[in-house]
Amino acid sequence: MARPNMFSLDNIRENVSKIFKMKLLLSLSFLLISFCASAQNIGIEQWMATFLKDETIKNAPISICVQDLSTSTTLLDVNQELSLTPASVLKILTTATAFEVLGKDYRFETVLSYRGHLKNGTLTGDLIIHGGGDPSLGSDFVFGKSKRNFYTNWVAAIREAGIDTIIGNIVADPSIYADQDVPQTWIWEDLGNYYGAAAQGISLYDNTFKLVFKTENMDGGTTKIIRTEPFIPNLELQNEVRSSNDLRDRSIVFGSPYDNFRIVKGTLAKGREELKIRASIPDPALLLAYELKQELSASGIMVSGQIQKEHSDHILHSASDSILLKWPSPPLFEIIQQLNFFSINLFAEHLCKHLGLIVNGEGSSQAGLEVIQNFWEKEALNTDFLFLADGSGLSRSNAISAKLLVDILNYMHHDTVYATYFANTLPLAGLEGTQQYYFQKSFLKGNAQIKSGSMTRVRSFAGYMNTNKNTPIAFAIIINNFNDGSFPMAQKLEELIEEIFLYY
Repeated sequence: MARPNMFSLDNIRENVSKIFKMKLLLSLSFLLISFCASAQNIGIEQWMATFLKDETIKNAPISICVQDLSTSTTLLDVNQELSLTPASVLKILTTATAFEVLGKDYRFETVLSYRGHLKNGTLTGDLIIHGGGDPSLGSDFVFGKSKRNFYTNWVAAIREAGIDTIIGNIVADPSIYADQDVPQTWIWEDLGNYYGAAAQGISLYDNTFKLVFKTENMDGGTTKIIRTEPFIPNLELQNEVRSSNDLRDRSIVFGSPYDNFRIVKGTLAKGREELKIRASIPDPALLLAYELKQELSASGIMVSGQIQKEHSDHILHSASDSILLKWPSPPLFEIIQQLNFFSINLFAEHLCKHLGLIVNGEGSSQAGLEVIQNFWEKEALNTDFLFLADGSGLSRSNAISAKLLVDILNYMHHDTVYATYFANTLPLAGLEGTQQYYFQKSFLKGNAQIKSGSMTRVRSFAGYMNTNKNTPIAFAIIINNFNDGSFPMAQKLEELIEEIFLYY
C-alpha cells in the first residue's frame, strides 16, 4: 500500500483547520482564566462573608487557615485557632510524626521461629509467629491480588530448615502491642466494621473480611450470608439484614475485637446473587496461625497440634530459639502513601502504637498519642488546644485547629528531609485515592495535593497547592455541625478551595 501524501491540498487544509481550532480553544481558555481571576477583585473577604452567611453554615463552627509557604505568612484566617473535630485530616499529624520519628525507610518485621528439638525432619516443639506490628501483612491496599504470597515464602523457609513434621502447635504472639487496646472513645457502631478494625501486634488482610450476601428480589425481603472471605473458624453470625429498593450499602456490623460473634443489621440492594460487605476480623493472630497450618498441610508438612495465641510472658525468649525467617514490611513511605491515599484507619492506629513502642517502650494508643503531642511541642508548635484520642481521626473526641494543621504542613515543607516524600503521600485532587471523588469537574483536578476527612456533621480538607498567582500555599478547613448533607457540604468546600486558588 502506498504511503499517503502528507502534503496534499486536502491534508494541508485539514491541518490548518486543526491549528486554528487549537488556537481558538487556547484563547478561550485564557480568557476564561482571566475572567475568573478578574472576578476575584471583589476581594476574598467579601466572598467569604457571603459564604459564611449560607443557611447551612451560619451557625456551624468553622476553622480556616491559609499560609504562604514562601514567607510563612498567614493569608486567610477564619477562626484559625479554633479547635474542632477533624475526622481523617488528623492522619496528617500522625503520618508526619511517623516520618520524623521512624524515617521513610523504616520496616516492620514479623519473625517466624521454632522452639524444641528437630531431628530427622520432625520438630518436636512449637512453630511461633512473633508479630512485629506490621499493618501491611496480606494487605489489599499494598499487595492486591498477591496478598497471600507471603505464605509461599514462609512454607519454603520451614521446608528449607528440614522440617516435614511438627509435633506441636502453631503459636501466634501479638504481644508487641497492648492487648485489647482499642481507642476508648470509638463507638460501638464502628468496632465491627472494617473502618473500626483494631490495630494489633499481628494484623492480617487489613484486619478485614468480607461477608457475601444473596438478597431477595423484593423490598423488605430476606437476605442470606452464603460465605465469608476468608473463612474464619468458629465465627458466629446473626443476620438481620433486609433487602431494599435502596441500592446503597446500609448495613452495619456489630462486634468487638476477640469476640467471634457478629450481628449484621440494616439493608442491602435487593435481587443480588452476590453482594459483599466488609467487617473487622475478630482475632487476626489466630486467623494467621490457622491459615499457616492449612498452608503447611497443603504442602505436605503435617502439624499434629493446635493453633494458639500466647503472649511473650508465656513464651520465654531464649538464645536457643531458632529463627526461620524475618519477614519485612514494605518501607514506611509506601505504607503511609496507601494510608493517606485511602484514609486507612488501621494503618494510622498501627503507626500511633508503634511510635509509643519505639519512643516510650509501650505499644499502646495512649503511649503513641503522647509521643505525637510531645514531638510537636518540642518543635515549638502550639499544641495547647490539641486533643488527641486516636491516630486516625475516627474518634469524635479529637480536636485540632486549622492553624496547627497548616503549621505542621509548613514544617513538613521546610524543616524535614522528607518534604517531597510526605507531600507525595497526599493524593492529587480529582485523581488519586479518596480524592478521585472530589474536584472532578474542577480546574484543580491534578493540581493540588489534598487529604480530606468526613464523618457525620464533620467535613475537612487540608493540603498543598500552587495558586493562580503561583503562590505556594498550605491550607486547612474544618467545619462541624453544619445543617446540610455531607456531599453538598463537600461541594461547598471545594468551591471555597477553588476561590482560594483563584484569589491568591
